[in-house]
Amino acid sequence: MTANIILIIFCCLMIWAAISDVRYFILSNRLCISVALLYPIFLAALYLDGFQVTLESIGWSIGISILIFSFLVFLFARGYIGGGDVKLIPAIALWAGPSRILEFILITTICGGLLALLIISFRYLKNYISLHKSSEKINFSMSESAESDHEENNIPYGVGISIGGLYIAYQLFQALN
Repeated sequence: MTANIILIIFCCLMIWAAISDVRYFILSNRLCISVALLYPIFLAALYLDGFQVTLESIGWSIGISILIFSFLVFLFARGYIGGGDVKLIPAIALWAGPSRILEFILITTICGGLLALLIISFRYLKNYISLHKSSEKINFSMSESAESDHEENNIPYGVGISIGGLYIAYQLFQALN
């Protein structure tokens, strides 16, 4: 029962991540640290609820998370991924563990990719429509132009990551009940 409450908190953090990334393109350090620090609390709750938690599975979870973090730091250095994504994915990977990590990566990739395609298509359509309007009807202010440039370079991939995290929470809930 205690573990279920912690899973609900984890789900709330995933929703917070998605909203934060959509609104501000930010996955805060506080959020990522909260997700990571909630994991040992979840393990303690599992133990208190009578589930067996092995050091081997904990070690594998930590090792996989470190490996993923290392790879994502490389992608961040190349400019392919944001810093918040680099921190949040390994934090969720702790929760996924070795048995669910591939599912997490697959769902995150599919959802993030579909979101990226949707946003790119929407931006293309928006630009196409604005190019075909008469010059009298187009009224751009400086702030709208700057905001547009900021939007053009960002995809809120935290939404896909959060959906992957919610899937992991659902799988853990199913395993517990």
